[in-house]
Amino acid sequence: MPFLVDEAIDYLVRAKNDQRLPQSYLVTGPIGSGKRELVRRFFAELNQVKTAETHPDYHLVEPESKSRRILVEQIRQLEEALQMKSIGGNWKFGVILDADRMMVQASNAFLKTLEEPPGRSILLLLTAIPEALLETIRSRCVQIPLRPAVPSQPDKVTEKLLAGMAETLRRQPDTVAGALTVARLFQDQLALLRSDIEAQHEQQLGEQTEVYKQRTDGRWLQREEERLMVLTESRYVGARSALIDHLIEWIGEAIRIRVGIHEGAPSGSGAEIFAEQHSVPQLLARYKSLVELQENLARNVQEALAVEVAFIRAFGPEEDTVPIRGQAGLSATPP
Repeated sequence: MPFLVDEAIDYLVRAKNDQRLPQSYLVTGPIGSGKRELVRRFFAELNQVKTAETHPDYHLVEPESKSRRILVEQIRQLEEALQMKSIGGNWKFGVILDADRMMVQASNAFLKTLEEPPGRSILLLLTAIPEALLETIRSRCVQIPLRPAVPSQPDKVTEKLLAGMAETLRRQPDTVAGALTVARLFQDQLALLRSDIEAQHEQQLGEQTEVYKQRTDGRWLQREEERLMVLTESRYVGARSALIDHLIEWIGEAIRIRVGIHEGAPSGSGAEIFAEQHSVPQLLARYKSLVELQENLARNVQEALAVEVAFIRAFGPEEDTVPIRGQAGLSATPP
């Protein structure tokens, strides 16, 4: 049964006191289960320090901001850092956040580190989708499954999207029509998000103009408009990425249900039905199609086409049963 964070800390402290502390852990659980909090507290407890992530013996690797992948160069840098002498004999931590985002080369490089971990070091992989990791990596780690103390509640935009998606997939499972309906629901919510962001910035600009119009020249207003335009796009991209992450987590819930880990999956989310309809390999392929959507959007591909292709792969028929229109047409738009 998955732990709460406090229960997991007690388990790890007992292992330390009994002098049976493994050097590699796989910390799993849905969003909001406290994976990162557990690792920080474990480091602080083990080394008797107050802070973790700012400590020189705490080494964190996470997906690159653009590609949303963990690259082999990052794993090599981590290994080099763990080979260094620790401060005052502390335990060194190598923490990989969203470990399921490791590229193949990165996974192979990390496997070598797992086989011969540096002295007085602990390796921790954090992921909501452990099934996406190599079996050879999973088998070498002690698994620490977590569950959230209080199930996280999605915001209204996400809640509306998930409800509409669940209903559509119930009525039109594994069809191109159903997948494109979900894509339109997603794009409708994106349009609302952009509209809200723009409205907030227009209000902010209006308030600032009223305050400063007698104190500055017109150039200030132009610069402020340009700044808010850039900020609008940045906030929109962040909101879009967060919404896709919720869809990735939804399929992740289906995977956990399929393999028999039911904790953390909200009742009525539709993930249960989706899990029943697909095998684990099929669910993983659908999960990866949304991860690839994040990567494609980071490369400035045409948004509508990228969403259409990804949603057909994630929510439509199996790929070998239908040609996907425009599949070869995903290319970055020129700056």
